[in-house]
Amino acid sequence: MVKTSSSRTNKTSNKTSTKKGVTSRTKRGAISKMARSTKRYGKQTLRDLLLSKTFHTSFKVLVGLMISASALYGSYAFIGNTFANDVVVSKSEILSRVSKHVQLPTEAPDAVVRVQDAGVLKKQNDFYVNVKEGDYIIMYTNIAVIYDLRNDSIVALKRTER
Repeated sequence: MVKTSSSRTNKTSNKTSTKKGVTSRTKRGAISKMARSTKRYGKQTLRDLLLSKTFHTSFKVLVGLMISASALYGSYAFIGNTFANDVVVSKSEILSRVSKHVQLPTEAPDAVVRVQDAGVLKKQNDFYVNVKEGDYIIMYTNIAVIYDLRNDSIVALKRTER
């Protein structure tokens, strides 16, 4: 008899849990139907958008513009660097700019040379340690000056007694 009453209790508790399950399933079912239809609508809309001719045309134009812009910027940067390194300034202009920083001898300089390969010069002498490509070296009999035209500054100065 004890077994019968416990089995009845289990059946009663199962009915209650089943009722709760049905109620919650019904609510979930309504929400999930709405969610599924929204999800389906979103997928269909996205599919229609991605497969549309307007999207493909716009995408091609956008990619073309990005490639063109990067090519133009690359050529601009390359040409800008090329022209910046090839700035031609007259000898007298360089001497007048250097004379604003250092008193130069009155005679004409022995040489005014533009640095082409800074690595080779750095290996030759400690005087050329801070030299860069594009700097100018002005040589007199008793003075040597390394001048940075871009920054309008004296990089190095060496005086000798002769």
